Amino acid sequence: MPRKILYVYAPAGPPLDYCLPKVARRGEVHTCIVSKPSDSNMEILRRHSASISDFTDVPPAAALKKVWEVAVALRPDTVFTFSEFLLKSVSEMARELGLRGVGPNIELGRNKVLMRERWKAAGVPQPDFRPIASPNDVGRVGELRFPVLIKLAYGAGSIGQQIVRDASGIDGAVERLLAATDAARLAGKHEFSEHEGFPQLIAEEIIRSTTESWYDEDGYGDYLSVEGLVKDGVYHPLAMTGRLRTIPPFTELGNVAPCVLDAGKKAKIVELITRAVTALEFENCATHTEIKLMADGEVAFLETAARMGGVVIAKELDEVFGIDYVDLFLGVILGDPVRIPAFEEMPPRCAAASVALIGCDSIGTPWTTTRLFHPDTVDWAGLVGGLADVHIQMAQSIRVGAEMQPYDESGGLLNYAGQAFLVSPRPADLKAAAYRLLDGLEACLPPGR
Repeated sequence: MPRKILYVYAPAGPPLDYCLPKVARRGEVHTCIVSKPSDSNMEILRRHSASISDFTDVPPAAALKKVWEVAVALRPDTVFTFSEFLLKSVSEMARELGLRGVGPNIELGRNKVLMRERWKAAGVPQPDFRPIASPNDVGRVGELRFPVLIKLAYGAGSIGQQIVRDASGIDGAVERLLAATDAARLAGKHEFSEHEGFPQLIAEEIIRSTTESWYDEDGYGDYLSVEGLVKDGVYHPLAMTGRLRTIPPFTELGNVAPCVLDAGKKAKIVELITRAVTALEFENCATHTEIKLMADGEVAFLETAARMGGVVIAKELDEVFGIDYVDLFLGVILGDPVRIPAFEEMPPRCAAASVALIGCDSIGTPWTTTRLFHPDTVDWAGLVGGLADVHIQMAQSIRVGAEMQPYDESGGLLNYAGQAFLVSPRPADLKAAAYRLLDGLEACLPPGR
């Protein structure tokens, strides 16, 4: 009898057309939808699901209660989500059902205040911070060294993040962040367990990051991530992904594999990340850990998520290193015998990137016009000068014909119209192709109305 897999869907995680067939090969997929999918993603869900329960017509709390009712009736072998905003609720559900999952410390993987407090106790390098649990705590921001970053404790994708230069800007920054939170809640891109009221915030000192002591060439961003797995409480790093430049305030333009740092620098980072993830005491999950690079070989930790990286990172690891991240993760949460490869065990066989389709150029200058998302009209090979094969991830993109607005610094991932997946023979070609795409895309799309 096939195993029953309960998948709780919201728009996030690896491209659905890439990951869901892998899930279906592991068992019978029963999908609960709690945030409206695009038409293309709905078609993928229908194709690979034995049953679909759509709860998008009720508020988040009611939707999660209905998912619980499905789970109790189904008695699945595993329940999981790829969505950051559902991770806490679904992980707690798995634990109540007696299934393998993140375990009792899921809050340490979602609430950035609790994560930073645990890391402070473990001696993990990170910026100084202050929690803002209510309007009464806003004044504590002034205890930090300016400039300061204020963001959601349960946030993701840079949504609403605000940089505050001095004490006079604190109140306005919090107001803008609260407005961005309201917009994110309406879009289904906020923590489902925190669906109303004053959101938990965190203020952090800005990390003085630089690539100068790390990379031998220009064009790479000042932070990176390590993708990994935790199996039965033991952390296993898999591979490192570098970044293109980050634009203000902290919006990602793209990530790249392989990361071109030398083996010694990678080993130092992996050792620190192993200590940081181990301190969070997860049980069984994927992990995505981000760090900032600093002068003199130092680093500062941004965060660890108890799920695999989003955009097209899983597909990059598959293409470049032959690591089937999705299938390894499913093996871990199903309790199957799994051989987890050593860190970057196989040498890279090409270079691959996730590149944001976004309304700005490669240095963050917003477009001067609104454009219509018509990827079929773009000569992608010509745009990147033949330096990469380009595939548009429609499962992670807005509908064809929708408007692409100029970049808004407070929008974070809400600025993304989609993702392009680039593959090149060499990392240098990949980087050049990515920047050509970002700098030339506005002129290649038809104007908006």
